Amino acid sequence: MCDTIVALGPATLDGATLFGKNSDREPDEAQNIRIRPRRQHKAGDTVQCTYISIPQVSETAGVMLCQPFWMFGAEMGANEHGVVIGNEALFTREKPDATGLTGMDILRLALERSKTARQALQTIIGLLEEHGQGGNSGYRINVLYMNGFIIADHREAYVLETVRSWWAWKRVTDLWSISNIISLEDDYDECSPGLIENAIKRGYCKSEADFSFKRCYSDRVMTWGAKGRARQARSRQLLSTKKGALTTADFTGILRDHGGDPDWTPVKSDAPVAKHVIDMVLRPRTPGKSGGTICMHAADKLVRRSQSVCSMVARIDRDRQFVYTTGASNPCLTPYWPIFLPGTAIPAGYEEAGARYDAGAFWWECERLHREALWHFVAARDAIKPVVADYEKEMMSSIEGGMAPMNQTTVDRYFSAAKTITGEWGATLDRLPITRYGRSFRRYWQKYNELNGIS
Repeated sequence: MCDTIVALGPATLDGATLFGKNSDREPDEAQNIRIRPRRQHKAGDTVQCTYISIPQVSETAGVMLCQPFWMFGAEMGANEHGVVIGNEALFTREKPDATGLTGMDILRLALERSKTARQALQTIIGLLEEHGQGGNSGYRINVLYMNGFIIADHREAYVLETVRSWWAWKRVTDLWSISNIISLEDDYDECSPGLIENAIKRGYCKSEADFSFKRCYSDRVMTWGAKGRARQARSRQLLSTKKGALTTADFTGILRDHGGDPDWTPVKSDAPVAKHVIDMVLRPRTPGKSGGTICMHAADKLVRRSQSVCSMVARIDRDRQFVYTTGASNPCLTPYWPIFLPGTAIPAGYEEAGARYDAGAFWWECERLHREALWHFVAARDAIKPVVADYEKEMMSSIEGGMAPMNQTTVDRYFSAAKTITGEWGATLDRLPITRYGRSFRRYWQKYNELNGIS
């Protein structure tokens, strides 16, 4: 489960577009930062996506992707033209096909094929109408879903929500956020032919005047279980509070949010799953109380099985863009580091992660430390928070203020600093006070450590 946020110039401090997303997936699903350069392609070339092959275009743009290690597509990313996209799983009455383009495939293809947010919007619509969407989008858990997107560049942003090959979109005027819930009702700017007719035919509504995309097409049980309503409400509250003065640091802060509870922990008690389900029903709009925090932490196999496994924030100006990523899970415990497009590569010393623990892989080494931090969560969070804050304040002010050049040396320097901060913090964990969690939480993480080869 994920959250994506955007603010255009009228809502930000200095007129830049700001974009952010947490990728919430299974807790051991490593996500890699990958940069693909601009490429020319021959007539007749095809591109193999996660499940299907489709015709390739003559040229693909250079892209930066936050990419689950096993798939073609990406959860979020940016391209050399200043286009950024994030996607969300949507659970609808209409079910996806057994195979097709996944939402992550569509996101990557749109970044590779678009020079503006508007062009990316049309690219996604074209892909949907020609190839459809479908296929398992889960790693260990089989899960199929429809997709929603936020698409932005320095001038404009769009929210696009889909069901099968149908769609509806709205142009964002200042700020917006999406989660695992359809956000558009009858306030869309345009929808595809057949969307409303199908809803009337199937009895989702009585007439065009009665149509609401959200009400007609949402699978209420699955949408409720995904906890998107509380997270979307929380992200919009945080965005609105600083509307007109939003900064990059505000966006990283939103992606680290645990619902405003300073005493929040991954598991506040050893209550059985049934207790958490009851809590979700009684207080569905309260982030954190139901486990539905923007910074997501996995805790069990039913209610809280997703974790924020990678985070990205982008700042897009007319003539320059900065992408910041944790490249790791749990943004509340991890520093961001920069990438510049076009022109820079993956930082020196960064190694990709695969299916099992590898001490040399950045994502896995951070994940090992994060799992140790679970047993000291409040103390660990409080210990690393001021160190990360000082580092990120200096990094962002230097980069965005023009003092640090937008080159590979800057990328390498700040990645190395972020890696050092995490390593030094991890070395102190065994000296911090332990949180006494219950048996079910301990057993949950012990099983993952055994599965992943973490001793």
